Amino acid sequence: MALAAAPDPNKCAYYLPHYAVIKESSITTKLRVVFDGSAPSSSGLSLNDILYRGPKVQPDLLDILLRFRMHSIVITADIAKMYRQVLIHPEDRALQRIWYRETPEQSLKEFELRTVTYGTKAASFLSTRCLLQLATEVENPTLKRVISSDFYVDDLLTGCATEDACYSLYENVNKVLEAAGFPLRKWCSNSSTLMSRIPTDTDDATYRLSLTDQDTVNTLGLSWQPRTDTFHFSLGSWNPPTHMTKRSLLSDINRIFDPIGLITPILIIGKIFLQQLWLLKLSWDSMLPSDLQTRWINFYSSLKSLDKLSIPRKVTIDGESTITLHGFCDASQAAYGACVYIRNQSHDGSIIVNLLMSKSKVAPMRTTTIPRLELCGALLLSELVVEIQAELSTINIKFNSSDIMLWTDSSVALGWIQSAVQLKSFVANRISQILENTEVKMWRHVPTSSNPADLITRGTNADTLADPNHLWWNGPSWLVNTEASWPAEIPLQEHLPEVRLIKLALLATHSDANWIIDRCSNWRKLMRVTGYVLRFTFNCRIPKRRKDNRRLGSLTIAELDTSQLFWLLRSQMQDFSSEISSLIRKNEVDRRSCLKSLNPFLDGHKLIRVGGRLAYAPIPESQKCPIVLSSKNPIVKMLFQYEHVRLLHIGPQGLLAHIHRTYWPIRGRNLARQTVHKCIICFRSKPLMLQPVMAPLPSVRVTRCQAFEKAGVDLCGPINIRNGMRKVTPLKHYIAVFICMVTRAIHLELVRDLSSDAFISVLFRFIARRGQCVKLYSDNGTNFIGAKKILSSWALNLSKENKFNDQLSELGIEWQFIPPSAPHFGGLWESAVKSAKQHLVKSSNGALLTYEETSTLL
Repeated sequence: MALAAAPDPNKCAYYLPHYAVIKESSITTKLRVVFDGSAPSSSGLSLNDILYRGPKVQPDLLDILLRFRMHSIVITADIAKMYRQVLIHPEDRALQRIWYRETPEQSLKEFELRTVTYGTKAASFLSTRCLLQLATEVENPTLKRVISSDFYVDDLLTGCATEDACYSLYENVNKVLEAAGFPLRKWCSNSSTLMSRIPTDTDDATYRLSLTDQDTVNTLGLSWQPRTDTFHFSLGSWNPPTHMTKRSLLSDINRIFDPIGLITPILIIGKIFLQQLWLLKLSWDSMLPSDLQTRWINFYSSLKSLDKLSIPRKVTIDGESTITLHGFCDASQAAYGACVYIRNQSHDGSIIVNLLMSKSKVAPMRTTTIPRLELCGALLLSELVVEIQAELSTINIKFNSSDIMLWTDSSVALGWIQSAVQLKSFVANRISQILENTEVKMWRHVPTSSNPADLITRGTNADTLADPNHLWWNGPSWLVNTEASWPAEIPLQEHLPEVRLIKLALLATHSDANWIIDRCSNWRKLMRVTGYVLRFTFNCRIPKRRKDNRRLGSLTIAELDTSQLFWLLRSQMQDFSSEISSLIRKNEVDRRSCLKSLNPFLDGHKLIRVGGRLAYAPIPESQKCPIVLSSKNPIVKMLFQYEHVRLLHIGPQGLLAHIHRTYWPIRGRNLARQTVHKCIICFRSKPLMLQPVMAPLPSVRVTRCQAFEKAGVDLCGPINIRNGMRKVTPLKHYIAVFICMVTRAIHLELVRDLSSDAFISVLFRFIARRGQCVKLYSDNGTNFIGAKKILSSWALNLSKENKFNDQLSELGIEWQFIPPSAPHFGGLWESAVKSAKQHLVKSSNGALLTYEETSTLL
């Protein structure tokens, strides 16, 4: 056991309860430690409650045993301490903590288990998944198959045709698994020669099992005796419980493990008895009546005779032979079942027949007819045959339809399978499943006296089956003879039960595919639904003998193209039926048709396309001659909506341009606009902003006066200005924009810089050119504020007065500072500056302004 001491106390942890289990029959480990991962913690949850179980990655036990019976030389082993060979991620080890001490005198210590622990839900998957990964990394195909298919958890059951091949397999498997940290031990084989070649001088005393003639090995629950190569059943000692209940009976019957159905006729009696207890409606722990207890004791006591049974493991013969399968099925009012035999015919003509497997089921408690039960038995037989074929094909044993014979003694069930009449639902459903698994020619009739499946439905005891040549073990005696001595075919019954009465009626119907459009809201769904409908109609037309040609799986590109072609043809037939008729007759379309100017023609799919003069253009044919569509058709509207969304909600122009690469929709521009306009996402991404109500204009804007009597000023720029000489560094200048508040006239002046003195010079030039202004408005620019202070100081010096109330009385100017974007001025400065800039750009053609251009502009 891999332990990690001194765990981190800050991690979320779980402490595994554990206890000892002693198993005296174990060859290697008689004392085992069992961990309980289902014990609830203080939160009410256990470790197994929060773990995933993981998928099944190994084949079923039944499949491994089927292949195990086909090999001439077999070899078995198991992985030593398989779970403890797989490390757990350090982040997860805190969930596997235990308290442990080596002796009772020591104090308890806290440890973390570093490896996969038996008793946790995911332990089986984690370990078997490592084996599967190992199989994928192996290049040898034989080793890959053995590691992935012949292991059941840690038990290996495999074999070969010869001893040399089996020994080579032993060496390769042992080498690969030993290198991966999965050491194999308890090697055992039915060949004493092979066992002598396996070394014993290893550190593990159980590396190779040394068995006597009477020793048996537990092989996946079955008791196998290697020296005689036979299976055995051992019930052990059994004493009737003092308190016999339905629960104790179920426990008793489950003590006998028979996965491949070797003793099905014996165990079916117990299964029928347990079903009868359900009819009595007894609880699980209620005492059974004395008569029922006596019946169970007599039945279970008879099972002690199972010790006499010795069943050969190998069902094939050495060397090349012809192998066929023969299945038998039968039913009674109490149970139904099926059994399969394998028939080997060597080249010298000798024939042996052995039981391969069987399966039984108790009849439903609700009373039904015997023919229906016989049909259920036939369905069970067909499922067994399919499973056997699938598993034996992995070891290169394949069967043709002529190599399989299925026998039933029910003429009614045989008539149902071979007839083609309409049957009621119960029978028809099972017949369809049978015919999916098998073919009609495989089914034949057998007399009841020669049907070994009859033993399953009636049941028998172990003493009866002790005869090695019994009907159950080797099938009917005529199977070892040629086919000419087999039972002859019987005529098909004329009057079969469960036939559905068909009443004919004449009904006129109109086929319309618009129901698909009504159920499909978008183009993509419409194409996929149509694809599956067309696939269904295609598969229905294929005969059963060619069912391999059916289309299965996901839709292909070709099927989606066929769906699109179907709807394009349908839309054109609805909108341009007269034009199509004219083009088919090789006439021109009507002069009043909307297609007259498009020079239409029909392509190979009978689709109308646009003619043109792009025949030699290096573009796809779909762009040279696009498909004509009508914008009023709902299919075309679906196409526009699909392309609009697929192109990430493209606008009308882009949408129409993309559509024109393949199609030519009539009035497509309007449909593109409608598609974008009706798109909710596009509507929400472009909301209409509310425009607030503007305030009334101030009186200065609406009172009549002389131009520039009430003016505003602002600066724009900078602009680069140079004189007419070459190689002169351009200088930064600005433009003063004066605007009349009433007439919105503009006056421009060139400003050398942003200083107050420069602006005062500009202001004097403006007054000299436009006259005295009464009111002047500007923003709080530093040059404006400085200019006002300078002018105020000049006025103060002139009048020698101390109080002017921020008015330039002497100059006759009332200067007010306001933001240039004040709403009540209605964006006057923005429009003025914008027009000034545009005028300057147009004047200078984007180049630097010269002094001559500036003076001309001003």
